[in-house]
Amino acid sequence: MSEMKQAFDPMLYDALLELTTRIGGQYVEWERQATALEEQEHWKQAGIALRAQVRAIDPDDVAAIEAKRLELRELFQSLPETAPAVAV
Repeated sequence: MSEMKQAFDPMLYDALLELTTRIGGQYVEWERQATALEEQEHWKQAGIALRAQVRAIDPDDVAAIEAKRLELRELFQSLPETAPAVAV
């Protein structure tokens, strides 16, 4: 087993999925609040892209999980309460 692939702790991946769900939930809220179809589509696609990024991570790769968790924690902490303007 390489250094990148360590013993799997399912809670690490579960925490990543929970964070993904929280961010995705914010995107869904913004999608529902959007008045323009372009804005709705933007937030829908943002959620789809987020889930695809997380699904692409090997659930046994602790380093990759931790790196993505750090990235998503920073994203989650930076999310404003109201949707940022979307260029349409």
